[in-house]
Amino acid sequence: MGRNSNKTAITFDMLRAFDSLARTLNLSETADLLGVTRQTVRRHISSLEEVKGGALFGLNKHSYSLTQLGVHSLSGARSMLRQADSWSQGAVTSSNGSQHLEYTQFTDSDGRKFISQQQPVSSVARTGTPVVQRTLAAWAAALTRIEAPEMAEVRPYLVLYRRSAGGWVCVEVGEQSTYAKWFGWTWSKSAVGRLSEDDHAGDDFNRFIAEAYERIHGEGGVRLDHLFAHLPREVSDQPVPVTFQRLLMGCVFPDGTPALALLGAISRNVVIDGLTEEDVRSVSDELIAEFQC
Repeated sequence: MGRNSNKTAITFDMLRAFDSLARTLNLSETADLLGVTRQTVRRHISSLEEVKGGALFGLNKHSYSLTQLGVHSLSGARSMLRQADSWSQGAVTSSNGSQHLEYTQFTDSDGRKFISQQQPVSSVARTGTPVVQRTLAAWAAALTRIEAPEMAEVRPYLVLYRRSAGGWVCVEVGEQSTYAKWFGWTWSKSAVGRLSEDDHAGDDFNRFIAEAYERIHGEGGVRLDHLFAHLPREVSDQPVPVTFQRLLMGCVFPDGTPALALLGAISRNVVIDGLTEEDVRSVSDELIAEFQC
């Protein structure tokens, strides 16, 4: 027998228990959320702690909190859960040769198509919209410092996030950002301090984009993607087809902690394999004109 034959195997039930308890920090609420008993949640957490070699949670007067090991382990657990969810929903993810550029697509339960294709950052000079070009130049000149003077011109177009144990916390929504214009003033003002997954975009889209966020946070640097998606707007809950360029930038807050800056630029100037003429025509001219900046 192999030397690891007695090691506990990680199951998705264990990962879901870990993820849920990290969100709620309440055993009863987690059990209700998962539709299992409190004892089952405890068993899943205990098994996962055996695998990790230490406690993932501390308990003080019935109040749970993540340990340092728990905080460090949570991102990886959620990444595995997202990949499993995407796979079960028919998502396809591939890598483009030696450049390791990602391509992801899936169709939701209503038949709506979502596609994300990572692009070389060098392509910004050729196909990037003006605001994408200016923002990339500012980020480089600022040496990733979000409060640097070089970022002042493009800051109104950005959405800023800070990584927490619970997920991506929005700390700023620029007044001229695509997110602010798309979701409206009410969402923009109330989004600060909330998790990114609490926005109006929906669970399908948030699962779709989450892996790219994690990669930039873990590896730093900058990433460019071209996307086709269906997103609800402030004026309607009915999803609208849209194509856009997305720039993700690893930044640094003044206290030295990492930040994630996001720029979205709605445009038909996208390079996406599998995007049909019908898909392109479904994006209205009025929408493209409205979001020119």
